[in-house]
Amino acid sequence: MKKLVIALAVLLVLAGAAAAVLPLAETYLADRVRSEIERGGTVTVRSAEIGLLDRRITLNEVRPVRPDGGLSAERWQISGMSWPLDEILHGRTPLSGFRLGDPVKAGKVEVDKLQVAMPDGERWSFGKLILEDVDLARFDPTVPPGTAQFAVLSARIVAALKLRHFEEHDVIYTLAHTGDTAGFKLLSGDTVDRGLFGAIKLASFEATGKAASEPAFSMAELTAENLDLRKVVAGMSQAGWQPGRPVGRLYVDRSGASGFGGELLRRYGVSLGGITTVTTHEGSEVSHSTTKVEGFVLSPPLRGMEGLQLRLALQAMGLKDLRLDLTCAGTEDRGKGELSVDRCSLVGAELGTVDLSGRLTNADAAFWRVVDGGNALALRTTKAALSEARLVIADKGMVERSMRALSLTTSQSSAATRANMALQIRRYAPPDVMITEDMTKLLDTVAKFIEQGGTLTIEAKPVPPLGVDKLRYLSRPGPDLVRALGLSATLSR
Repeated sequence: MKKLVIALAVLLVLAGAAAAVLPLAETYLADRVRSEIERGGTVTVRSAEIGLLDRRITLNEVRPVRPDGGLSAERWQISGMSWPLDEILHGRTPLSGFRLGDPVKAGKVEVDKLQVAMPDGERWSFGKLILEDVDLARFDPTVPPGTAQFAVLSARIVAALKLRHFEEHDVIYTLAHTGDTAGFKLLSGDTVDRGLFGAIKLASFEATGKAASEPAFSMAELTAENLDLRKVVAGMSQAGWQPGRPVGRLYVDRSGASGFGGELLRRYGVSLGGITTVTTHEGSEVSHSTTKVEGFVLSPPLRGMEGLQLRLALQAMGLKDLRLDLTCAGTEDRGKGELSVDRCSLVGAELGTVDLSGRLTNADAAFWRVVDGGNALALRTTKAALSEARLVIADKGMVERSMRALSLTTSQSSAATRANMALQIRRYAPPDVMITEDMTKLLDTVAKFIEQGGTLTIEAKPVPPLGVDKLRYLSRPGPDLVRALGLSATLSR
């Protein structure tokens, strides 16, 4: 019993000593962290705080040394830190000077009022940044200065980062030369795995000119599920990448955008209900995608020359406004080597419908590299070919309304305008296209559609299928388009 009492007493003494020493150790380590960070000569830190028990480092008032560029933040806190054993064995720890590109593992990272200023004048501003369950692998942070530096560096970070959850609040990007801005209230995401995102949500996006009193364009919400940016970040991570150069393909299982507005849309009287995309998969080689653009309405305002001209054009067609919906469905079958537009349908109230479909066959590795990588120059080496295509125009007032509007500019009756248009189609004979008997029949069918309305179907069934690498020959003088494309036209009532 006596030994137990002595042991308890010793533990209490040790605990008391540790409690007394702990604040001193934390203060010492905080000063060391602050000195190590400032030793790089790029930023200053007003104060640092260390919490050993919760493995927490807090930096207060981080400021760049150079006024023309750099990184600043009111508060930068990393908690629940762990450090890879391999880094420790190489003598790299948070207390020996953390450098950009070093790996980081932490339970949570919070940054308040983060500012990133580039040497060319571009700026990023974040009201708050939150990262949870952070696992950042080592990456190469060496990127030459220039307009692409921030984009390339960001892509490398995304390619090396795993997160459970992230949030970006009150983000504003400012262009260098114009002062125009683009930003959003919130961007959040879950289950991030080196370019794979389980889900993301963007709220209250706005793009505003420097001197403008309101946004030129705004969007209330953008969502996405199972977003795959790995090919995109791989392309942008290259040292020589520049804006405008090809990047990899973005994949997403489901996305939606809604709440469009802004001065630019209002100027032309445009409103839009929403845009959605859904992709389903059959194994690893077959996917079906459907994109819908719903609730497009053009109702030009009675102010300004552009709006007035559009309003007069609609009135000439007997329309108060123009309402359109677009649905496009396609299939990608890499096993069969096929890419098809199953149906792309544009529907206009009081006008009719326009349907387009088509299929590419013999899609080889070179073709899929273009699809995945975005470099269209590689199409010169592919054997992919156009097998078939179909355009169907169902008139439900489209022709009559168009001819009625055109007649106002020609000072003729609608019937006379329609007859003249049909005549011009029949006489169509450009010098760079071979006008054969088959072409004459096709043009006559199109002319009858103008005269009578109905449903016009134009089909292309080239035999053999027309190679994608051969399409450029059609732009040369004298091609027989009907034979090369296997064109035919039919008219039904």
